[in-house]
Amino acid sequence: MRGHTCVNGAGSSGCMDAMNAGAHDAGGRIVGVIHEKFVREDSGWFEGTSSVFHHQHDADGEEKGGTGTGTGGRKHEIVIARGNDLQERKRLLVEGADALVVLPGGPGTWDELWEMACARHIGFHSIPIVCINVDGYYDSFRAMLSRAHEDELLYKHPRDILHFEETPEAAVEWIESYLADPKNKRAEDQPKSSKRDKLKRMQSNLSGSTITNWRHMESFFGDGTDSRRGVDDGGGGWKPSWQSLVAFIAGLSMGVLVASRMTSGRRM
Repeated sequence: MRGHTCVNGAGSSGCMDAMNAGAHDAGGRIVGVIHEKFVREDSGWFEGTSSVFHHQHDADGEEKGGTGTGTGGRKHEIVIARGNDLQERKRLLVEGADALVVLPGGPGTWDELWEMACARHIGFHSIPIVCINVDGYYDSFRAMLSRAHEDELLYKHPRDILHFEETPEAAVEWIESYLADPKNKRAEDQPKSSKRDKLKRMQSNLSGSTITNWRHMESFFGDGTDSRRGVDDGGGGWKPSWQSLVAFIAGLSMGVLVASRMTSGRRM
């Protein structure tokens, strides 16, 4: 009994149902997040949800969400997500989470996994994410991250995006160890100035090539110090070389000519 709350999609089959049953039997607390699409209006029952959840109504018959009780007396809860897509449901699943554990699953699981992995990758959150890699189920995902790292398509190392463990027990132990380490203090808890500095560094990294090109353009117009594109005017100032001016004027003339032809073509 570790005192954790298990928040999941409340499914009635596969890994999710087995997890809910196990958490229920051990006296753990469970929160199931389902979409309103699965609420049957004629009975108020939640279609496709684990048997550990039970519905209840208030005096007016309005659905309040499901409740159930684990063997340890801890309350389970159903949270209903609204809308014509899964965005609110995904938000509710991770709201207030300390860590994310990803079981083997299908497209819905992959969608949730990669959305949160992307958000962690670019700094929207620092919640640790661990995939339970049963029988190598997530080997291909790990290989994709490694390939992207080799091809320099990532800002972070793969190990700073996703972690992989072979068993649920190992995943929980890794999370507890990760969260107990002071160096893994979550960005959400850091001072705002620290987060601003980190964002500036990220923006600088992302726009490095743009900054380089802009500096070349400054030199071209005489505002920089690129000796290849300008000459000293003798008074300590800087001015463009005649070759640069000729190239600039030629390019501008060509642009005007093309624009004029396009305009004439539209009029005909």
